[in-house]
Amino acid sequence: MFNKSLTTNIVSLAIIAVSYLSPKYNEIIYLTGLFALSGGITNWLAIHMLFEKIPFFYGSGVIPSRFEEFKLGIKHLVMTEFFTPQNINVFFGATN
Repeated sequence: MFNKSLTTNIVSLAIIAVSYLSPKYNEIIYLTGLFALSGGITNWLAIHMLFEKIPFFYGSGVIPSRFEEFKLGIKHLVMTEFFTPQNINVFFGATN
């Protein structure tokens, strides 16, 4: 399976490596790669913490622990926002 997170982190590391070879703008290229890598690692950690319970980290594992609440909230949102009488009339082409 294609791992997008790993791919973006490898590209970020490659940009950092290119900065050492670049005779011009090496600091800008280095910082671009460094910020991209730090953002990629931060996003990976945030997504991991949503689904996995990590001891002593408040808020980790929130998706599995509150799955039923999320499911009911999404159902309520879909039923109240998408299935309004106006949207149903537009979908079926009814005119008033």
